[in-house]
Amino acid sequence: MHAACAPNGVNLKTMYGLAALITILTTQTEVHALTPPSDSDGPIKLLTCTVSPQGILEAEVDSQTDDEMSCNIRCNYELGERTFSQSFNVTIPGRFHGRVGRFDTSNAKAGNYSGEVGTCKKIQR
Repeated sequence: MHAACAPNGVNLKTMYGLAALITILTTQTEVHALTPPSDSDGPIKLLTCTVSPQGILEAEVDSQTDDEMSCNIRCNYELGERTFSQSFNVTIPGRFHGRVGRFDTSNAKAGNYSGEVGTCKKIQR
């Protein structure tokens, strides 16, 4: 038997490469559960909640309506080993895509987090 082959004929370099790849994939940073928007969502979709490297929490939204809406949005974030939630009462322009709300988390862990859109009401003009 050749020294570079395992008993079943698999090349050891291939086995080590696969083992390294599996190790890399399983040790990646934690991915937070994000619920992608669906067709059944309301006119305001929460795409993600984001904490910047400076600790600022914002909600990224997509408005599917021409109307200006007043919404309550809740975002999760991690500070230390604990998960917290922050609610925003925000006005979202019609057909807006971008970030709303702004909360200083006092250095929460940067990254994307889950959240949800609560109630939204059309703003009368």
